[in-house]
Amino acid sequence: MKKIFVDTGAWAALNNKRDKFHSDSVVVNKSLLNEGYFYITTDYVLDETYTLLLYDIGHKRAVELGNEIILLNKKKKIRIVHITDELLTAAWDIFIKYEDKDFSFTDCTSFTVMKNLKTDEAFSFDKHFEQYGFIRHPHKQ
Repeated sequence: MKKIFVDTGAWAALNNKRDKFHSDSVVVNKSLLNEGYFYITTDYVLDETYTLLLYDIGHKRAVELGNEIILLNKKKKIRIVHITDELLTAAWDIFIKYEDKDFSFTDCTSFTVMKNLKTDEAFSFDKHFEQYGFIRHPHKQ
């Protein structure tokens, strides 16, 4: 099964019609699902996503997405990785090492999870995934 990490920007764009990447996210999402990709994300990414949606389009949509994610997780249609102490330490090491980049700490936790799960593909509009060496979908924006 092909695995792909889903980042905050992808979740947000899919769920906010006013997002500048909304149309692209819908096309990429359909393509990835048709190709049989299994989605992986983290509690940190979901935290960012719900907060972003709350501020950008309101509480209702943030809650709707949260309920959809909970259902997908219960049905084993998505994997939510919780950031453990071990992952936190590895992410911190990345954060310290790359002082020349502006990786967010959440980016660093995502990179760590991707390495641990041996997936090199991300559904993201964030160039940092490419800078770290991963394949980003969409490839260009």
